[in-house]
Amino acid sequence: MDMSQYLGIFTEESKEHLQSMNDILMKLENSPEDINLLNEIFRMAHTLKGMSGTMGFNNISSLTHQMENLLDKIRNKEIIVNVDVIDLLFECFDELEKYVDQIESNNIEG
Repeated sequence: MDMSQYLGIFTEESKEHLQSMNDILMKLENSPEDINLLNEIFRMAHTLKGMSGTMGFNNISSLTHQMENLLDKIRNKEIIVNVDVIDLLFECFDELEKYVDQIESNNIEG
């Protein structure tokens, strides 16, 4: 099936999710114990993983899967939210944004 007709929707929704995740992560930075914020980021990462997998964008799918693993460890109290974790998640968001920008510009992840 030709998924190119859905690229615009994919990039638009991906950018919205990434912006929301960034905003929520900034709140989590100030309230590291707020499980609701963590759950919101997890849900958006899961959605982005599913969308990218459906579209065949394996880099995004793989990175969001790894983010889910990290977020799940935080939810299970195996890892605590600290500056390093926050920075790592921001780096993930930056990489995801680069992938989405490449898709928007060139129809490929890069």
